Amino acid sequence: MTESTAATETDWRAWQESGDRQQEWYMPGREERFRVMLDMVEAFAGPEPRVLDLACGTGSITDRLLKRFPKAESVGVDLDPALLTIAEGYFAGDRRVTFVTADLADPAS
Repeated sequence: MTESTAATETDWRAWQESGDRQQEWYMPGREERFRVMLDMVEAFAGPEPRVLDLACGTGSITDRLLKRFPKAESVGVDLDPALLTIAEGYFAGDRRVTFVTADLADPAS
């Protein structure tokens, strides 16, 4: 199996769901927090927000954002290459989403 074949056969949705389950264990009520956060986004930015998702991980917030606001755009920023790989695979081909590798603790990055 070549690298490109392996990449196309990866089940990014399963990886995303696995990450969500793991995070829910650490933060009970996570979905309610997302709902409240998106209510605030809508109140301040309307139904077509442009969002900067800092420490985006696998893109859990961006996923919920785009499901609720189909015309939204999101730029996700994270340093972890494994999490960004999952995010980029999950959102592959979605022109509303961009990911950036950067260290939020380093202003030069």
